[in-house]
Amino acid sequence: MKQVRPRSADLGGLHLATAGSGSGHGWLGYSGEMQTRFAELLTDMYNETLNAVNERDAESAPTDLPTETRIRLIHSLDSWNFEPHKLPDEEVLACTMMLFEALFRIEHIQDSVGVSLKDQIYPLIHHLRRIYRWENTYHNFEHALDVLQCSYIFLRSAGMVPPVSILLDEDPERTWTSQRKFDSGPLVTCLGLKELFVVYIAAIGHDVAHPGFTNLFMRNAETPLSMVYDGKSALEQMHCSLLLRVMRHYGLGPLLGDNCGSGNGSNQNVRKLLSETVLATDMSVHADFMKNFKTLVGDGKARSTNEGEQGDSQIWRRQVLLCQGIMKCADISNPFRPYHVSQHWAAALMGEWTSQAMLEKYMNLPCTIQCSDDPLSEANGQLFFINAFAKPLLQLMVEAVPELQPHLDQCLDNLRLWQSRQVDLKA
Repeated sequence: MKQVRPRSADLGGLHLATAGSGSGHGWLGYSGEMQTRFAELLTDMYNETLNAVNERDAESAPTDLPTETRIRLIHSLDSWNFEPHKLPDEEVLACTMMLFEALFRIEHIQDSVGVSLKDQIYPLIHHLRRIYRWENTYHNFEHALDVLQCSYIFLRSAGMVPPVSILLDEDPERTWTSQRKFDSGPLVTCLGLKELFVVYIAAIGHDVAHPGFTNLFMRNAETPLSMVYDGKSALEQMHCSLLLRVMRHYGLGPLLGDNCGSGNGSNQNVRKLLSETVLATDMSVHADFMKNFKTLVGDGKARSTNEGEQGDSQIWRRQVLLCQGIMKCADISNPFRPYHVSQHWAAALMGEWTSQAMLEKYMNLPCTIQCSDDPLSEANGQLFFINAFAKPLLQLMVEAVPELQPHLDQCLDNLRLWQSRQVDLKA
């Protein structure tokens, strides 16, 4: 009779073995017998990921939902209180598809990207869902949907995409056009239809196949993945590589500039923009991004509206940095969400970190995670992250996209709540 796996193995992506022999090759590299309750181990994770990437998902049609359920989900997607972790799996998939469905209501977008919503995007979403590891408490498909919905809220606030409620319109053929002309002054207007599509794809695929460990752990453990990428953004490069591979699997190669020759630089830029956007989610490059984005914001305040002085290279620079900024903000948007939503994601991330810390101890690796194993440590950790990363990033984004100010206000409210909690716990 098949044995049920212990619950301890489910934490942080460490529930990896279905019939493990104990040898830790694959993700980890051979390191002898690993007889532990956590790691029977990384071999099966590696093999499961490869199988999921290589196999087509037979279930590719959009999920049929009762009308009242669809209406409820549409309203939830338009809310900043969105909580995908509370939804059943079929509703998580439906929400993902509805965000793309609303995006494709933008006039001419399907012609621009050359992709079919039902024949390509829906199967792509199903396939990506299979590659994400459900065992992860944080880096799972629900997190990917959270990042996608956050990116949508940012772009909707700036008037760049229609509200999901457009799907409630009785006319299914109704289209939407932004009132903001392309590159008409405000930074956000540098995004065209292809760039908006890239943001959505990057959001849903930015953590695909995440193993539940950090880049630093992978480097210290001398994993093959980290060694292949020389310890530089190994996870993000893997996410990007797998995302591009699955996109090509469903015929999106032409959009990525495959076999287009030198005359189709626009599509080649799509692939490059997608890669640059995903790679920016590595927090080790955060300081460089902040420096470059500050320069961009300063240039934007002083730049002329004379297109002759801008040129394609300047537009491209703005597009890359803005897509990166949106993705980075969405990826660490937990402190910007309502306090109770923020608390969930903080606890989910701590679940993965705790498992990593235990594995580091077992393998005699340097301790790279400070686990918040008590309420005061949790409050201290949240205050540090908000002050050091989340708040400065969002403040800079608000300078570039003023419509994001309400989210900064929420971040500051949360900061005050954590400060109050810290004071109470110290007392």
